[in-house]
Amino acid sequence: MVAGVCGSGKLGGYLKNQVGARILGMFGVGSYSALLWLAAGLSLGVGGQEQPAAQRPAVRPAYPIVHEIQVDGNCRVMPDPAQPAPRGDDKSKSTPRFREDPLVCQIESVHNSEHVEEMIVGNELRRNRINVEEQGYALQNITPNRVVFVVEQPVKKDWRVDSDPQPTEVRETNKGSLAVFRVWAEPGEIVRLHVGVRHTTPMKTKLIRTSN
Repeated sequence: MVAGVCGSGKLGGYLKNQVGARILGMFGVGSYSALLWLAAGLSLGVGGQEQPAAQRPAVRPAYPIVHEIQVDGNCRVMPDPAQPAPRGDDKSKSTPRFREDPLVCQIESVHNSEHVEEMIVGNELRRNRINVEEQGYALQNITPNRVVFVVEQPVKKDWRVDSDPQPTEVRETNKGSLAVFRVWAEPGEIVRLHVGVRHTTPMKTKLIRTSN
């Protein structure tokens, strides 16, 4: 019986005609439009020409492929953009590590400075010694896809980031913190990132003499 329903021979046509006759008797001539819809459904089910919606492959919407390249404070990258990182279930390859690649990352400038900032509050002269450390990154996307460089800049304890843009994330570490910057780059594009950190050391306050 199942083979007959799924087939397309004379037995299948006979069954369709019998089912159609019974339905016509139940609904009458006034329900002819409803009968047409039911007949179409039976035709699809018996003929096996269309799969149920649950069995149809889902269509996935298109979205851009994004790759991420990590960069540490010494301008080393991970993974190597020219060699995709091994999958987590691939035990035959070692875990990728940071490595130098001057085509991808270069430190363009390093500048350290020190100065004194003064501020008068009432009759007091308050002074702070400011130490500033700056570093400039040049990042080149050598891949054929758009990538985001994730630059992890170590920040020593009691220091803070004093540059624009500010980090998108700050992670606490045993030695201070890790400032995380995200920089997008199109294929072949060179982008630059300037990171500056500062440390404030309070100095002895001086009293200001006022004249009466």
